Amino acid sequence: MVSERFIIGLDDTDILGGRGTSRIVREWAEVIESEGFARTNGITRHQLLKSTKIKATTHNRSVAVAIETDRTVFDIEDHLVQLVREHASGKANPAIAILTRHTDMPHVLAWGRRCQQEILKLVDAERYATESNVLLRGLGGNRNGMIGALAAVGLHAGGKDGVFIQLAGIRDLNGCITAGEIRERTALRHVIDEETGEELDRDDLIDTGDRVRPRMIEGEPVLLTRSSRSDRKLWFTIDRELAH
Repeated sequence: MVSERFIIGLDDTDILGGRGTSRIVREWAEVIESEGFARTNGITRHQLLKSTKIKATTHNRSVAVAIETDRTVFDIEDHLVQLVREHASGKANPAIAILTRHTDMPHVLAWGRRCQQEILKLVDAERYATESNVLLRGLGGNRNGMIGALAAVGLHAGGKDGVFIQLAGIRDLNGCITAGEIRERTALRHVIDEETGEELDRDDLIDTGDRVRPRMIEGEPVLLTRSSRSDRKLWFTIDRELAH
């Protein structure tokens, strides 16, 4: 069978002090890779509207992962349902969304952007999912996680939002390393000076701190850097969102 690409969104699987959704998705990605179920192409986290009227564990973020597999959308759904039932908190409101090649991507992207600007309802998510042809399923509680799960797949598919919390090789980087080494050791191909918009030379030295946090820009992971004011031969990564 020919492999197809799917984008999966998850939200509201956790409670304060419990295992976060990001961690659950990272561990699931490792499992499906090791089992040969699918190949993953990076996990992103997306910031939705922050409001005191929206109940959220911490920051009202949702998570998306892109995969390539020869399994069907229903196989993927079954795998995700098992994941959520095993690892989500019983007090949470978990949900999954699965975007396929048959999805109306601009429509579901519009939903994601709305979720960053306004408070929306569960009934709205269900309508958008039907209109966009996205498999959307609530798996517990009041099912409000469907709102964020649907937003995650739309924003990831749009290619201009989110921070990568998992990408091949990036969690093995720390300290000072050259741009060339980053490109060789990870799936990152773009290391950019934010001020000039230019790619860094392979020998340019970057202080990555304890972790790099690439942004999703034009559908690709991009590491943004800024030159040190005291040492023009050294760059620092720009961390606009923590990715623990």
